[in-house]
Amino acid sequence: MKKGFYAALLLTVSTLTFTSCDKDFTEVGSEIFGEDEFGFDKYEVANVESKMVKTGVFNSRNLPYNTFGVFQNGVFGKTTAHFVTQIEMIKGTELSEIGNNPVLDSVYVYIPYTSTVAETDSDGNATYNLTNVYGTGKFSLNVYENGYFLRDVNPGEGLEAQQYFSDQKNTFDSNKKGLNGTNIINNSTNTAQNSDFVIDKSEIRLYKYNSQGEIIKDANGNPVIKERKKPGMWLDLDKTYFQNRFFANNTYKGILNNNVLKEFFRGLYFNVEDLYNQSALAQLAVSEGTLVFIYKQDKTNNDGETTRERKTLTFNLGHSASSGNTRNATTVNLFETVNSQTYQNQLTNNNDQKLWIRGTEGSIAEINLFGEDANNNNIADELEYIKSKNWLINQAVLTVYVDNATMANAAGTDPYRLFLYDLTNNKALIDYTADTSTNPAKKVYNGILDKNTTDNVTKYRFRITSHINNLIRKDSTNVKLGLAVVDDITQGNFTLLKDKNTFPKKIPTLSAAFPFGSVLYGANHPDTAKRIKLEIYYTKENN
Repeated sequence: MKKGFYAALLLTVSTLTFTSCDKDFTEVGSEIFGEDEFGFDKYEVANVESKMVKTGVFNSRNLPYNTFGVFQNGVFGKTTAHFVTQIEMIKGTELSEIGNNPVLDSVYVYIPYTSTVAETDSDGNATYNLTNVYGTGKFSLNVYENGYFLRDVNPGEGLEAQQYFSDQKNTFDSNKKGLNGTNIINNSTNTAQNSDFVIDKSEIRLYKYNSQGEIIKDANGNPVIKERKKPGMWLDLDKTYFQNRFFANNTYKGILNNNVLKEFFRGLYFNVEDLYNQSALAQLAVSEGTLVFIYKQDKTNNDGETTRERKTLTFNLGHSASSGNTRNATTVNLFETVNSQTYQNQLTNNNDQKLWIRGTEGSIAEINLFGEDANNNNIADELEYIKSKNWLINQAVLTVYVDNATMANAAGTDPYRLFLYDLTNNKALIDYTADTSTNPAKKVYNGILDKNTTDNVTKYRFRITSHINNLIRKDSTNVKLGLAVVDDITQGNFTLLKDKNTFPKKIPTLSAAFPFGSVLYGANHPDTAKRIKLEIYYTKENN
């Protein structure tokens, strides 16, 4: 049987099958993923080992997204998430150019949730699907001026980037500022913006105003819409507080650049209080957020007459290096985690029959393939056996099964994706890197939740064909594999753990921001049908 024929056949099937939409993928995928439809021989690896590895506190500076709110997970416990962000002037903005006698009309902060447009009607009104939003409850939100200076570099570590960790809430609590040094600055009479904060899925509409600050209306008496924004956190802040901070005594004239600004006003601290024992958790795109001052200043015409004109001053939030949207405002995500007693027992005792994996300050799974090296030749004995066969590897699939009985206590929170990676070197596998497929991303490499309600089997599968081929054909190192929950599979980068004396040193960045988990069957679970397995599909070369 010719290698080229089967390679072409497998590529054709993959191309045809994976043009399906997100909704249909797991159904279609379950029909061909790892199946023996083309006469491939199958070998199931006998030696697979797995164990839980506790991770813990991590560097939460400038995560791609910031998690925000409270969530009660019936399996893993409770997570409360807060965040801090600096502000910065938009390029080309000079505070020193503000005119005379500026007086604030209003101040607001807007940070969008991660979302997609569901539909738009004939009038341009959009409805949205919010992604990574969990729970419909409420909590209390307090916003303070941050009083803790966020440095760019650590002078004690050879000018490396300064790290800020997920457990530093006490640091920011002890340095917070506000009205009279204690009160919150999001003190709107609308309690949905503070003491009864809710996650609103509605489109936000901004209206046009005339120079006198009055809303402009159309011929039918309807407000004229100036701008539409995605659903997000919208908070009206105390204008008197910011008037005193920035405009009193012409303070703003001394803020000459962003370095001065970040020292003068060290950012905003968004602190969550769980007053209601309800779940409401969202993912925020802080790098798209803004702090906006709307004010009036003197305007003198050619005749020497002075009037008041309405102006807007916008500050960026967050950190982004994307093209055309470069922001350098540091963010820090802060987490308070209360593990359930059951999960805490698993972290302490860790019998490894089940693998409890969880994002944020949680745990991952470590997977080792092919067993011992009894011959002491730096090649696992089972791998050496496979190499001796000179098989042509058509496909290699790692499958992990979910303990549905345990996860029933956290219904609806099964992670959509898991991430399998090189744990030894903290980097993505070649199968992940080479996979450029979309809708959904990395759908050939996979790791997508596959839930079959008919037989009550839930699993995740990973194609690691290139990784296995490299072990067999190129003598690549048989590294440890890591398995983590993630909320997005598109970024295969990593963030440092605080404890530098343990293994591993890093965790996937998009696991750090995702306080959810899954309970999996380990490699030594008594139910052999549900154990982690690696299946290798191959053909024999012609002699």
